[in-house]
Amino acid sequence: MENPATMKTCLILLATLFAVPATAGVYKWTDAQGRIHYTDSPPPAARATQLKLQTHTGPAEVSRTTGADSGVTIYTTEWCGVCKRAKAFFRQNGVPFTEWDVEKTEYGAIKHRQLGGRGVPVITVGAEKMMGFESGRFMDMWKATQRTK
Repeated sequence: MENPATMKTCLILLATLFAVPATAGVYKWTDAQGRIHYTDSPPPAARATQLKLQTHTGPAEVSRTTGADSGVTIYTTEWCGVCKRAKAFFRQNGVPFTEWDVEKTEYGAIKHRQLGGRGVPVITVGAEKMMGFESGRFMDMWKATQRTK
């Protein structure tokens, strides 16, 4: 029978090894043909810029805000998978929304900073702000604004 302390040490080591990729950043790089790529590791033999924004992971954070646009607005990036999932959900559920790319538009970048964005997506529904995305919590926010109209 194996030593329990050795077993525990091995499990901790494995957990640590698997946790490392989860903290990797997002890199933007351009290939020889001029195409822009987004990856989780820098490409070999190419210059890459590590992006400062990350995709929100974990539970969405909902709070009140001031200065938000009316209706539903989502602040995104082109490479964000959670942003794509949120926009697909909006389309499937008939939720009208405005999108601002925080890396491609000055307005999006400014509003993202004003809203306290630390990652993407940031979604505003009237005076409510959601950092990240959870469909159930979003629908609660959106339905509340529909009742007040």
